[in-house]
Amino acid sequence: MTASHGPQVFDFHYTVSEDEIDAQEHVHNLRYLQWTLWAAQRHTSACGWDSKQALEQNGIGWVVRSHDVTYRAAAFAGDEIIVRTWIADVTHVSSRRRYLVCRPADRTILCRAETRWAFVDLNVRKAIQIPPELLQAIQPLEGSPGVPWDAATP
Repeated sequence: MTASHGPQVFDFHYTVSEDEIDAQEHVHNLRYLQWTLWAAQRHTSACGWDSKQALEQNGIGWVVRSHDVTYRAAAFAGDEIIVRTWIADVTHVSSRRRYLVCRPADRTILCRAETRWAFVDLNVRKAIQIPPELLQAIQPLEGSPGVPWDAATP
C-alpha cells in the first residue's frame, strides 16, 4: 500500500437533500456527522491512501474513538455546503481530525466538529502503529485553515 503527500486541507462539497430533513424541518444532527465521515474518507483518499484496499488486503483501517460536535446554525434542503477538514495532530496510533461545516451562500458556519481516530488491526480489534507511508501522507496542519470563502485560506 502506498500513499502520497496529500492536501493538508480538504473541502467536501455537498448539496443537502430532502430526505435529510427531520421533523423540525431542518437537517437532522446525525447527518452532519455523516458528512464529516464522508469528508474524512475523501481527504484520506486524496492523500493517496486507499482505505478499502487496506481493509480488504490487510484488515487494517481507521475507527472512530470519539466525536465532538458543536452546532451553530441549521441547514435546509437544497443548501450547498462545504465540509472543510484537516488533521490537527497525529500520534503513532491515532489522529485528531477537525471539521468546519459551512454554507458559503450566506457565509454561515453550521457546526464545528472533531473526531479522534485510531488506526486498528481489525482482525484482532487492537490499535496498531500507523504505517509510515500513511503518516507521511497525512501531514497535520498547525492552527485553523479558516473558512472556505476567505481567499487567503487553502
